[in-house]
Amino acid sequence: MNNTWWGLIAGLITGLSTSIGALPIFKKESKSAWNPWKILNLDFAIGMMLAAASFNLIGPAYVTSDRPLHVSLALALGIVAIYFLSRMLHKFSPQTHQNHRRAWLFVIAMMLHNFPEGLASGAALSAEGLANGWTVVGAIVFQNFPEGLATAAAFLSIGLSRPRAFLGAVVTGLMEVLGGTLGGLFNTLASSYLPLILALAGGAMISVTLEEIYVKVGETRMTYLLRKEFLLGVFSVLLMNWIFADF
Repeated sequence: MNNTWWGLIAGLITGLSTSIGALPIFKKESKSAWNPWKILNLDFAIGMMLAAASFNLIGPAYVTSDRPLHVSLALALGIVAIYFLSRMLHKFSPQTHQNHRRAWLFVIAMMLHNFPEGLASGAALSAEGLANGWTVVGAIVFQNFPEGLATAAAFLSIGLSRPRAFLGAVVTGLMEVLGGTLGGLFNTLASSYLPLILALAGGAMISVTLEEIYVKVGETRMTYLLRKEFLLGVFSVLLMNWIFADF
């Protein structure tokens, strides 16, 4: 089996894990006092995105590149691109559809986040050998389960129906399939430019999350940063990184 097929397999597995992770969004609201699904809302997703952008995208981009200036430029490009996209969506969206503007920004940021993940999984499975490659794929799959649910929950929290919220999570997972295929096809090239792609995706995610945090901090007078859902989102990424630190 050639590298392209291995990359496609890696992308399909990691992309499917995002969709599987989003399936509990169809669970009806529980009337019991203890309902763990309430934690997985937009605040949880923002916490996850902030931590993932910082520790899984921007940090590794600088560590693995010998051209920090290029990484900084890619990071700035991601921030600026989301800023202008936000302004364009705000300008051309009717006032009654502003929640949909936020949803599109969120899904675009998650797409940019999932694409380098797909590249990494495809390049690893096709170039590093099956043993090490499956370890990388497994780590990404483990991370994608809560990401898929958090993404779907975020869409649900801003008014989308459950099927559309699930579809939004599925769409973000499709980028992993594309990234995995390209990672297998151009595994050497993907490895060379992966730091820049990571920085670009990290800049986009940071731009989206900081905009949301700025609004919420203004509404809650800084107490938002202590909200349990937000903190659990941050710590979930830190926990996953710790679990897979030795892989």
